[in-house]
Amino acid sequence: MLFIIQMVFLNPFAYSQTARQVVIDQSMISTATVSDPELIAFFLEAYLIPEESVAKIQFIDATGNGFGEEDLIKCFPSEKTYYLFPSDTAQKVMNQWEFTSNFQSVTQNADPEVFERLEHNRAQNTILAALLKAVNWNYRELPMKIFFERDSNTVVFDMWGYKSRALEYQPPPPPPKVPETTYDVLHVLRSDTLIIADTTYYDQFYIYRSVSDTLFISEEEFRARMHRDRTTYQPGIVPPQKTK
Repeated sequence: MLFIIQMVFLNPFAYSQTARQVVIDQSMISTATVSDPELIAFFLEAYLIPEESVAKIQFIDATGNGFGEEDLIKCFPSEKTYYLFPSDTAQKVMNQWEFTSNFQSVTQNADPEVFERLEHNRAQNTILAALLKAVNWNYRELPMKIFFERDSNTVVFDMWGYKSRALEYQPPPPPPKVPETTYDVLHVLRSDTLIIADTTYYDQFYIYRSVSDTLFISEEEFRARMHRDRTTYQPGIVPPQKTK
């Protein structure tokens, strides 16, 4: 008996060239998880799945056209996967399942401010605008894919499909200045000048006094008084200075 052994040697260079042609990517697919015991039993019987202890089953829309034929079904806790074959009764139940996004925006690559100015869904569009701003600051090339998920315990952020050499940190620009109304403050100072002159005011006081009495004088003395009275000024009037 003759055995022919053929050995095949792979060319490492050819393998590396083939590996470069393989693009590893990921995409979002729809899943439906069923945990109701009666509904689980219904699908196990409809698709003839040979498992007894099943806590939940997960339908995977592998074809991307809704749940049904040629999709996958995964059982837990065994984590075994089975292909779905045609079943009219099971298909009627799955036709009622439809995934609807709470918010989805598929539009042209526009400036983030365009989404900020939209009146509808302002909260969702503000989140989208903030994400676009952060991407534009740190990455100016195309394309880029991002996945974000957050629950009460963890945050999952996945970013792929971008050019690593084009990714560079840039600090965010300062916030735009808010126009403000400027008021000029005008202080009005008013001053009055009060001049206090060093002036002495004189008031004239006229004092009149009448004296009634009996006086006995001689004739010579009387004549002398009469002569003196003729040269005497009235009270209150300052007599002129006599020149010596």
